[in-house]
Amino acid sequence: MVNVTKQRIRKLRRELDLTQQEFAEKIGVSRANIGKYETGISDPSAAVLSLICREFNVNEEWLKTGAGEMFKAAPSSALDALAEEYKLSAASYVMVEKFVNLKPEAQEAIFNYLREVVAAFQSGEVEPEAPAVPAADLRGLSIDEKVALYRSELEREEKAGESSEASRHGA
Repeated sequence: MVNVTKQRIRKLRRELDLTQQEFAEKIGVSRANIGKYETGISDPSAAVLSLICREFNVNEEWLKTGAGEMFKAAPSSALDALAEEYKLSAASYVMVEKFVNLKPEAQEAIFNYLREVVAAFQSGEVEPEAPAVPAADLRGLSIDEKVALYRSELEREEKAGESSEASRHGA
């Protein structure tokens, strides 16, 4: 591993335009150790290789074997490629970016919410084209009549909700 890895460490450091000292400081080792890795005097430990990969976004397979690209694709680069391939709008791009950056629990909460919405439509509980509030001709009604109409709508919705809840629980 020494002879081949040493060449890649040197190549990476030069690609990043860093001195041995700057490179060493970024991964928390001494400049002398970087010199030893690059000359093949000593092997970098697995922990050091991991630090190099994490700090500089390096493809670990490339660093160890030379296979693949030197750097891992940055998430924004992968997202840019996706946006180009699917012709995403700016709003779609932001939506996807924000979603993939959410914690897994938050992603799952969104999926659960969407499942509930779909289930409501599939059950017939919601008619997609129906107005949210039934239109009533309120012209010519007094305030008291409007309030009474509003209260009767609330009671109707409340009863519909209770019967729906009862049917779900088998009552």
